[in-house]
Amino acid sequence: MSRGRFIYCVFFVTAMLVFTVHLRTSSVRLFNQYRSAIVEQNQSTQQLRQKQLHFESLISPAGLTPPTESTPQD
Repeated sequence: MSRGRFIYCVFFVTAMLVFTVHLRTSSVRLFNQYRSAIVEQNQSTQQLRQKQLHFESLISPAGLTPPTESTPQD
């Protein structure tokens, strides 16, 4: 095997390893951004639901609380 071919193989393998590391770090970074966006979306949804319940309790508090005594029907 000639020296030029050996140097080409070494550079090719090195470039592939660098590219693989780059893809892995990019993949991890994108996955973390995706998960943090999902968590932020879930937190926003929970806050919205809490505000909706609070607003509904201000409008109609009797509709949100269960009755303490049932009225007998004749």
